[in-house]
Amino acid sequence: MGKPRFIYANMITDEDDLSVYSLRPGMVTSAIKEGTGSALIATQGNYTGTIDREYTVEIDSIAGGAEVGQATFKWSDGTGSWNASGVTTPSSPTTLNNGVQISFASGSGADFALGDQWFFKGVNLFNAGNLIDRNRDTRYRSNGLTDPEYIAVDLGSAQAPTVLILQDHNVSFGGTIILEGDSAATFDSDGGAAEVIEAVSRDSGIIVHYLTSASPYRYWRVKFTDAGNPDGYIEIGEWFLGTYFQPSRSYGRTPSKGLEMIFQRNETRHGLLKHRYFNKRKIMPFEFTFLTLADIQALETMIDALNDQETGEMAAFWFNEDSAYPASSWLVNLYGMEWQHEDCADARYRLTLELQEVITAT
Repeated sequence: MGKPRFIYANMITDEDDLSVYSLRPGMVTSAIKEGTGSALIATQGNYTGTIDREYTVEIDSIAGGAEVGQATFKWSDGTGSWNASGVTTPSSPTTLNNGVQISFASGSGADFALGDQWFFKGVNLFNAGNLIDRNRDTRYRSNGLTDPEYIAVDLGSAQAPTVLILQDHNVSFGGTIILEGDSAATFDSDGGAAEVIEAVSRDSGIIVHYLTSASPYRYWRVKFTDAGNPDGYIEIGEWFLGTYFQPSRSYGRTPSKGLEMIFQRNETRHGLLKHRYFNKRKIMPFEFTFLTLADIQALETMIDALNDQETGEMAAFWFNEDSAYPASSWLVNLYGMEWQHEDCADARYRLTLELQEVITAT
């Protein structure tokens, strides 16, 4: 039996670093206004942004007149600066970016006052940011089956991941998955090909692939060729590309797992019980023996990396029960960790972990 692995240090940390070949379009919300001008704004379009954005439109000049077609505006998609300024207020739909369009209609009195603002969002329930939120009820979804589809990341610097995870995917048995790494965003540094090319075996539900390459590269992507997919698109719930911790010893006894039923129980005053079943999840108490102090400290480091007292965030991680069988992995929360000296002379410890599977609502 192989040693377990704790997979938690994702090198993909910011949704802004993600890109995809195609994305199912989203929507543009209605606008909320702050200001005294009488003009009405209309928002429309199929939102194509990789992640959700909050847009701001602000009247920046009425020097040429305060009516539609005379005043100008500036706008931002929430990236920290104004994307453009001095744009004439349009009466017909005009594209900002990512498929977002706006237009104005005159009201009674002056259409605009300097500083009038409108706020709205470009929203996509299947955006690429869902790939790294560790929420099993959100998904990235492509806008079809282009040959190939891909998801890519710019890590910002050369890094050497040791494990790839794709969870809650719909890649069919006839599909192929390739992981590529390169020093160039074009993935063609090695004579027209990527410098790292690894075939990834498809498994149902969760794919855990330990890399054979140990070379660091800045750009990484996963390519999907799946023209026969019956859904007509590629869907991925979680994408992990990073490293893991493996303790020095394996289990003290054969690992045990159980199922916890999630249900609601109502009892009448006559003692009649009625149950409403909702879901189930695995509960996994694991016991280790003769671990080193370094093992204990490494797990404490993982806990500190996953949990933030200031924000209240408690992040999940992947646990590979047996590294010889990568598919025996689950996204879990750690709810308890207890250790005690087993051999004081040799500074060895007995450790018990309480893990609970992160499940989907469906």
